[in-house]
Amino acid sequence: MKLRTRNLSTSRPLVTLGLLALVAAGCNEDPSGAGETDTESGTGNSETMPTDPSGTMSGTDSDTDGDTDSDTDGPNPEGFVPLPGGMRKLTSREYTASIDVMLGDAAAAAANPPADIAQEGFDAVGASILALPADTIELYERSAAAVADAVLESPAELQALVPCVSENANAACYREVATTLGRFAYRRSLAADEIESIAAVGAAGQQWADDGAFMTGLRYELMAILQAPSFLYIQEVGEADDGSGYRHLTGVELASRMSFFLTGHTPTLELLDAAESGQLDTAEQVRAQAVQMVANPEARTALEGFFSEALRLRSLADAPKNAEVFPEFSPELGEMMKDETLLLLYDVVWDRDADFREIFNARHTYVNDALAELYGIPSPGTGELFARVDWPDDQLRAGYTSQGSFLTWQSGPLRNSPTKRGLYIQERILCSDIPPPDPSVDLELPDGEDLTLKELLEMHLDQPGCASCHGLTDPLGFAFERYSAIGALRLMDNGKPVETDGEVAGIGMWNDARELGDVLAADPRTGDCLIENLMRGSLGQSPSEESLPGVEDLGLTFADTGYSVQSLLVEMAAHPLFRLVDEPK
Repeated sequence: MKLRTRNLSTSRPLVTLGLLALVAAGCNEDPSGAGETDTESGTGNSETMPTDPSGTMSGTDSDTDGDTDSDTDGPNPEGFVPLPGGMRKLTSREYTASIDVMLGDAAAAAANPPADIAQEGFDAVGASILALPADTIELYERSAAAVADAVLESPAELQALVPCVSENANAACYREVATTLGRFAYRRSLAADEIESIAAVGAAGQQWADDGAFMTGLRYELMAILQAPSFLYIQEVGEADDGSGYRHLTGVELASRMSFFLTGHTPTLELLDAAESGQLDTAEQVRAQAVQMVANPEARTALEGFFSEALRLRSLADAPKNAEVFPEFSPELGEMMKDETLLLLYDVVWDRDADFREIFNARHTYVNDALAELYGIPSPGTGELFARVDWPDDQLRAGYTSQGSFLTWQSGPLRNSPTKRGLYIQERILCSDIPPPDPSVDLELPDGEDLTLKELLEMHLDQPGCASCHGLTDPLGFAFERYSAIGALRLMDNGKPVETDGEVAGIGMWNDARELGDVLAADPRTGDCLIENLMRGSLGQSPSEESLPGVEDLGLTFADTGYSVQSLLVEMAAHPLFRLVDEPK
């Protein structure tokens, strides 16, 4: 959806009084300043990465069923510590999607929230640990004004929700808006004093209007609701749970977590009704609701957003490539690469509900004529439309890591980066911790005009302090040396045949990218790593050592379902790791 910014009319000070609380609400900032800063080109985020001696940056980027049913959760037999409770800000995607479901497409199109700042590769993690600077608060005010103006221009969605809204409505309607829309936005029923406070904003705004128009007051009331911390922040504090020794999320807190996790937006009024009537009190009840939510088309949109972030697809159009070295690369080609990967995921996850690990060793892909030409494979003859094709045997490709999306983003502007490609596999596919480089290490490649990139990096590995890190990443990246920095087939490097064999202790051996895809698909860590990344991308938190047993328990369930992602989403929502929290951070 294309976002547009509307002009902000002069607002009264009363509208922004509630926003002062945002500064305090944002005090969950990491005081140590630790954590990766992730930037994807074109998203407004920033990232720092260790230097790759191959001439690029070497970071990942420039970016059982667990049912312990009782009335709450009962004891915690898996022996894990749940993630801490607390608050996190809505991501821009969640903000816009929530406005869409509450107030309609026109209102969502007018929304223009501040850009996210990712941490650990995910916007939600940044939203959970970074405070709001003052200028960001002003941006939220402008966005709220633009949304309110759009609602006043096309009020049908709000009128369907609150029928009393009209040009001739009386002051009682302000209370009805606060009661109904406020509950929708705040994801809980409002107390009487909250309702009166919000309604008072509408009444004051009506008095400011020269003609005393109800709609003028409504504009300010909508702005107040959309700037409130109760809308902008997701609360997950929970209540003491004697059975587990931790805290269980309240019904409405769990409804919010489920909705943002499974559909990407604020919970519907029907889900809030279910939560407030006790229909989310047991794992089985949660599972039944989750099954319905996963069947909703919105779940596909939400999961697409997660994978676009996790697989670094959303910025492919802006991937920095040297135009002289790669004249065929363009933003349009980058978008085609993104669509290729999403089509593979859609096929595995939704069309066939197949084994998720196929995304690493699938012998087929989806191309149009332009992508087929780039890869050097027979054209499907479909023009711009995509068609499923089998990878030719001589390409030795398999799965996502052989597609242009991975090969392009995990490379430099001028050439391949085995370090960057291997580091992404270690950190984001296997969730292995790779230590940062020793500051004293010489990052310059040795001289060797007649050597291949693989030979240069192997010489570099012999330098003191290099092998401990690069020995874990570069051999993985060598598997993709048959493919250029934009994914085209290349059989020679500096006049010599490329070599793609490799071995890493604890992972295995391979001769080429296809064999490595099989190795990754067979590695049980890929399933657990997906769960960890879902926690980061959707819940905004990385699992701690103490919570990893819960991840491993979910991983066993994932395996038992044949690595069905649809089933995993349901089981995650019903698992104590999802429904319990530790003390708020």
